[in-house]
Order: sequence, then C-alpha cells, then structure tokens
Amino acid sequence: MAATTRPLTLGEILDRTVQLYRRDFLLFLGISAAPAAVNVLFSGGMGIFVTSRATALQTPANAGPQALLLLGLFAMLFLSVGLPLLLGVFAIAFGALNRTAFQRNRGEATTIREAYTYSFRLFWRHLGIFSLQLLFAAVLPGIAFTAIFVIGAILTAAVSGSSLAKSLALLLGIAAVLLVIAVLVVSVLIWIRFCLAFPASVTEQIKAWPSLKRSNLLSKGTRGRIFIMYLLVAILTMVVYYALTAPIDIVLKLTVYRSITGLALISHPPLAMQVANLLISFLERAFVMPIYAIALLLFYNDQRMRIEGYDIELLMDQAGWSELAQPLTQPSSVAETAPAQIPTEIEPAWPAAEPPRESASETQTELGGGHA
Repeated sequence: MAATTRPLTLGEILDRTVQLYRRDFLLFLGISAAPAAVNVLFSGGMGIFVTSRATALQTPANAGPQALLLLGLFAMLFLSVGLPLLLGVFAIAFGALNRTAFQRNRGEATTIREAYTYSFRLFWRHLGIFSLQLLFAAVLPGIAFTAIFVIGAILTAAVSGSSLAKSLALLLGIAAVLLVIAVLVVSVLIWIRFCLAFPASVTEQIKAWPSLKRSNLLSKGTRGRIFIMYLLVAILTMVVYYALTAPIDIVLKLTVYRSITGLALISHPPLAMQVANLLISFLERAFVMPIYAIALLLFYNDQRMRIEGYDIELLMDQAGWSELAQPLTQPSSVAETAPAQIPTEIEPAWPAAEPPRESASETQTELGGGHA
C-alpha cells in the first residue's frame, strides 16, 4: 500500500490507520507484544505484592513495620531497576513501531527482526525522545503540582490552631482538585505538542532534541485532531477492556469467590481475578500500541504535506526519482588529480608545405639542352 499523496481528514486518517493495521496485524502485534508483556509483568507484580501485603498493615505493631519496610524496599527496587527498564523497553518498542509504520505506509517490506534491529541501533536516540516527552509532559507538571500542594499543606498546618484552619483546609482541598485537573490538562497539551517526535526522527533521521522541535512545529494546526484521535482510542480501549474483564470477574465471583463480598472484593481482589485482569490488560496494550504509532505517522505526513509540500517528495520517491542520476563525464576533481601524460611527438596543427613543382616547359628545356 503506497503512501497517500494528498492531505487527509481526521476520518480518512483513522480509516487508513485501520487499513494498515489490518493488513499487517501480526507484524505490528509481534512488535508490541514484548513491551506490553514487560509492562504488565512489572505493574502486575507490584499490584499483587502490594495487595498481598495490605493485610499485614492492619495487623498488630510487630507486623506493620515489617510490611512497611518491605513496601519501601520494593518501591526503591522499582524506581532504581524497574522504571529504567520500562523506559528502555518502551523507547525501543516505539522506535520499532514507528519504523514499521513508516515502511509499510510506503509499501516497503519489513520484519519484526529488522524493526528491532533498527531500534536497537538507535537506542539512545529513541530513549532520549521518550525521556524528554515524559519530562515535559509528566515530570515537570508533577513537580509543580507537588510543590504547590506542599506549600498549601504547610500553610494549613501553620494556622491549625486558629479559627481559619477549617476554612483554609477546605480551600486547600478544592484547590487540590482544581490543580489536579489543571495539571492533567497541561500534561495532555504538552504531550500532544511533542507526540510527532518519533515519526519525525524515523522519517528524517534526526536526533532527539531536533525531533521534538520538529514535532512542536508540525503539530500546529492539528493538535485538536490529534487529541480527538487519542480520546477515541482511549474510549475504545476502556470499552474493550471492561467488556472482557467484567464477564470473567462475574464468573469468578459466582463460582470461586462467592464468600467475598463488599469492599473486600475491591480492596483485596483474589489472585486468580488479578491474573485474569492482567492477561486482558496485556492483550489490550499489545493491540492498542500500533494504533497510536500508525495514526501519529499519518498525522506527521499529513502536516508535512500541508506545510512543506511533502506530497511532491513522496511522488518522486514512488516514481524512482529519489536519487539524481550520476553524471556521465568524469568529475573535474578526478581529472585534476590524474597524472598528466606528455606526448613524445608533437604533431603540427597543419600539414607541412610541399616543395614547388617544376613546370612542363622548364623540364623540356632542360631535357633539350642536354640533348644538344
């Protein structure tokens, strides 16, 4: 399927995303399966561990500190080992998915091995792109939220003994809710601003920071459409997830865990129910990741066509004119460096003059005189 050489509407982008994904479903699924599995194993392991230790926190004083210590050690292990591993795995996966979407959109053949080979070769570039996206869209807004919330809590504690304590605490609660909403909005806007960095890096072969700058430039004028795409895919993902998990949870509740009722089922879900939900979460993430990669690549191509005339370059590439023909004559630099050959004999530019011939009368005179 060759790349489209005209600007597309949002509906056409989503339609082409489905077409590309359906045509190479196993290829994209094979690429996204590994990061989805790693993510589910880490998040699921942490959830199962925390759930299993939650009851220990409600035991007498001799068991509570031990549970808190284990939770602290687990959190440190996750932050020092698990989080960097997740960053690296997702950076490699995003690079491989975008590379595959780029090649398949142009009708070029590729494999899972080739995609991951390309992504591993440019590992630090892809890690830099993903880390910068998270830094601007999640870490910095989170730090700002934490700082503002801590300042509000300190002010509330400072006036705790006065009559303004209750009013200030209520205002702090309202401000915290509004601040959470504001941080989410800012994070989404920043993420959309830089979401075209991976397609820009794969297509133009540029490094991390220039990729973010290109994304910031090309996303202008289409951020609303990108947000709608994210929203539609997120809604679809939630519907599919709960449509699959709800029947399994109901069956387990009616058959295996009939004695568990109320909040206990929510706060302390059984192990089998957690494992089933993790399996469905793995399938959901493996299916959804390629959709984002393909759609963002199409948005990138569409914006370049609208702003930079990228369709002309695609037409030239499809026609086989991506590289100019080499000149037939030898370059002047090569001719100058070649050793000069000095001719041994110099030929004249015009033929040599012949001696004048004698006329017929003179010849006869000379012959007659001699005869006499």
